[in-house]
Amino acid sequence: MPVADGTELGLTVYMPDAPGDGPFPAIVESLPYRKDDDCFGRDWQTFTYLAARGFTGVRIDIRGTGASDGVCRGEYLPIEQQDNVDVIRWLAQQDWCSGRIGMWGISWGGFSALQTAMLAPPELQAIVAMHATHDRFACDVHYVGGALHCHEQVDWPVGMLATNALPPDPDIVGAGWMDQWLERLEQTPQWLPDWIARQERDAFWEHGSPCEDYTAIRCPTLLIGGWLDPYVDGILALAEHLEAERRVIVGPWGHFRPATGEPGPTLDHFAELERWFGRWLRDDSNGVDDDPFMRVFVRTAPPGAPADGSVTGVWRAETSWPVAGAAEVVLHLADGGLGTAPGGGDMRTWDGSAIVGSAAPFWDLGGWGALDQSGDDDASLVYETEPLDEPLEILGSVVLEAVVSVDARGGRLAARLCEVAPDGVSHLVTRGLLNLSHRFGSAHPSPEPVDEPFPARLELRNTSAVLGVGSRLRLSVAGSDFPIAWPSPRRVAITIHDGSVLRLPVVPNERRRVETPVRQGSPAPSPVTEAAHHQSWRRDSSGSRVTIRRQVHNRETQPERGDLVYSWDQSVTTSVDSAEPAEASARSDVRIGLGRPGWQTEVAADVSLTSDEKSFHLDIDLRAAHDGNDVWTRTWRETLERTWS
Repeated sequence: MPVADGTELGLTVYMPDAPGDGPFPAIVESLPYRKDDDCFGRDWQTFTYLAARGFTGVRIDIRGTGASDGVCRGEYLPIEQQDNVDVIRWLAQQDWCSGRIGMWGISWGGFSALQTAMLAPPELQAIVAMHATHDRFACDVHYVGGALHCHEQVDWPVGMLATNALPPDPDIVGAGWMDQWLERLEQTPQWLPDWIARQERDAFWEHGSPCEDYTAIRCPTLLIGGWLDPYVDGILALAEHLEAERRVIVGPWGHFRPATGEPGPTLDHFAELERWFGRWLRDDSNGVDDDPFMRVFVRTAPPGAPADGSVTGVWRAETSWPVAGAAEVVLHLADGGLGTAPGGGDMRTWDGSAIVGSAAPFWDLGGWGALDQSGDDDASLVYETEPLDEPLEILGSVVLEAVVSVDARGGRLAARLCEVAPDGVSHLVTRGLLNLSHRFGSAHPSPEPVDEPFPARLELRNTSAVLGVGSRLRLSVAGSDFPIAWPSPRRVAITIHDGSVLRLPVVPNERRRVETPVRQGSPAPSPVTEAAHHQSWRRDSSGSRVTIRRQVHNRETQPERGDLVYSWDQSVTTSVDSAEPAEASARSDVRIGLGRPGWQTEVAADVSLTSDEKSFHLDIDLRAAHDGNDVWTRTWRETLERTWS
């Protein structure tokens, strides 16, 4: 369909089999992840499920991606959101549509649903946002606590670079596919330089961030997140601040679809979509109005790599977020302990290695990392309680209010909260990092004073944990969280002064008995044959340098699409020298193959990001091939000033 400026967008429409029963509500998902190959199986599962239950599903390739014309010039641009509005208005005018539209999505699709809802088209009457954010600067893949992401900076962004460079499918767009491909390759800009150059929260990041105006979202909103997902803070901020009718679900998984989420237990999000959109697009009397404000999975055992794939815990109903009835417990950092009594002039200095953090899982906590955090704990300042004589439930945001001083500018304050089990294993509960130049907020960074104590407030990621009797609560503090955050531009010693406290949201014991049922995941059949799927990671040391390598391989065949084969190979390598943190590096190589008998294409994207004390150095190589022959290559080299990262 053509949008306002004449650009034609590619849509796939999944219709119910009984048109005489219509017209039907329409549910839209808008993504740059290609509907005809990369996401075909996933879309098929979702939209055939909904079509069988009386909803029309509409999947959009945003402009410049997949089957759509135009150029994708950036992430979450106003034109993308306006295109969504144009599609919604067009759908409402079709005779097979009831005129009532919903949007849903996970990650980018969740962002898109929220951002489109902020424009308040009257036809858009409900949304579902999973694993999405309220703040594009503070809670996305670009910056963490005001520091540039390290591993994530070259993980998803380089995958996106390669995905943007894939051709349109000739079976979809016709004989002009090659001309369209070459035009796309020539005109699509590189996004990474824009992100790295903007090291403070300005209008670029404010656009598309719902926290700029929570009241703009007026339609009923279902929010779904996971404790191990990097966007859980965004989901919970939306839960707290939206004024629209809303419900919230937070499960135990990472950045996965809840029906197949890892770790389990899973959630049947297909049924949740049907119920939510049935209530608000068809006026079904299906019990949604009686659902609790929030269903949350309370973790009663550490989440790391459970033997059966599921975390121990219970689903519980809550009436508000932050949870009603939670008490703030204040623990003082003193003499290596965490206790209720203030210290007496305690002062401890960290001047350790830039590799601290590399034993913990990566930013998406559902994916990678070791179970035992003792290695990182040993390289940190540790503050620890006595063994607990009764269970302790933490639910919400843990805050470290530290009084710190540094011997040089450019420091980081990193903290990990762990449960130390009676057997001595240190299990990660939550973590956080603050670039100290962003201590007054990322909109107005300023150099931190040197050799002078100052306050720094660090909010760790929202979490759920019930610590058992005999366990200890351990806070580990350092100046590094690698490879999540890009290391400091220089070696910085950090001193923690007397007066520092840890604030815990603690739920009283009697609250733990109130449980609520949740339907387990039931994924629909997929038309995709997965031939191979492999992921691995490895941490190597050579002298004072640590290197972490992550590799992913996927290959799948799609019989419904003419035996189309889609393959993905990616290697991500991050490295830092413990003695010279400025000299860090991150590299990602992505190869995507797309073809069927008689037609084969491949895209190769290689990105290297390195740093010194004053600059970031970005190298990008992109190659596209058809039937084994290169049809387009280009190289970009750019040096970007290191200002606040």
